[in-house]
Amino acid sequence: MRLATSDLLLAGLLLPMLATLRAAQPAIRLDIVTGNAAANLSRRDADVALRASDAPPETLVGRRVARIGWALYGPAGAGLAPETAPWVLPGEALAGLRRQRRAAARVPPERIAGRFDSVLAMADAVRAGLGIGHLPCFAGDARPGLARLSAPVPEMAGTLWLLTHPDLRQTPRIRAVMDHLGEAISAEKARIEASGA
Repeated sequence: MRLATSDLLLAGLLLPMLATLRAAQPAIRLDIVTGNAAANLSRRDADVALRASDAPPETLVGRRVARIGWALYGPAGAGLAPETAPWVLPGEALAGLRRQRRAAARVPPERIAGRFDSVLAMADAVRAGLGIGHLPCFAGDARPGLARLSAPVPEMAGTLWLLTHPDLRQTPRIRAVMDHLGEAISAEKARIEASGA
């Protein structure tokens, strides 16, 4: 079973869920495909996708499993002020982060420390002290060396979808994976959505 997702969702959310899936369904062999570009499920680049998207393709079926809370983060203990600090921003490859890119457009060019084509790389750059940046709370809160500098920013919240091709949705292995991941994500919803934070 081929699962497509981003590097950040895999590292910050999915790996423990995949371990419990494997324990519950040992006959299912996982083939994980990471990247920021959406896999084409219609061409069967993947069987299931876990993606952050405001508008998943209409040719796919699935469900919205969570909202993704975003906040401003900086390196812990650095004392960087958003008004004067250098910024770590999403690059062109992260075109799906429209709200984050609009916020980034307000950063003066001389304060841009770097642009990155991966949210995981952005988180690592912030942690390394390159600057401050908006990150998903589930990743920023869990990474040692990062400090949250703002409350979650509602207008930056994204939508997390669990998707498959309509022809595959009743396949037992696909149904087992989607049900397992849906339940596991539901159990982590407060952390993903940064509710109460």
